[in-house]
Amino acid sequence: MPLSARMSVGLLAGLAVLLLLNALFTFLARDAVVDALADAQPGSPRSDAERIVLVNLVQAVVFGGLAAVSAAGLARRSGWARWAGIATSAVLGLVTLAATFLAGGVAVSTLLVLVLCAAAVASLAARTTAAWTAGPRSRGSD
Repeated sequence: MPLSARMSVGLLAGLAVLLLLNALFTFLARDAVVDALADAQPGSPRSDAERIVLVNLVQAVVFGGLAAVSAAGLARRSGWARWAGIATSAVLGLVTLAATFLAGGVAVSTLLVLVLCAAAVASLAARTTAAWTAGPRSRGSD
């Protein structure tokens, strides 16, 4: 497996772990998260805060699951996994970037997601990764 493909698998797996852990912790502490968000926006109803938390939770689960499936498929040298990883990373990066501009602030976790997405797209788009996923699928080839 070329270095770019190994990096792609690692970056996609890292994104998956980060997003799924975020979703798990948000789910476990959702009342506290909703309360904190509602307190930060005193003019907005609590239902708005609940909706925002639910949307972020669903987004983390969906993108985390897609990243995990893409990483597993890419480790098995599947061409579809490369394209799924590119799409997942690119869309997640764009959604995160748009949310950052709309929120008007940047958190450390947001920067980490953006860097991981950019690195994943770059390593998945590398010629060596493309050639490796398009090559013959023999067990002993590297």
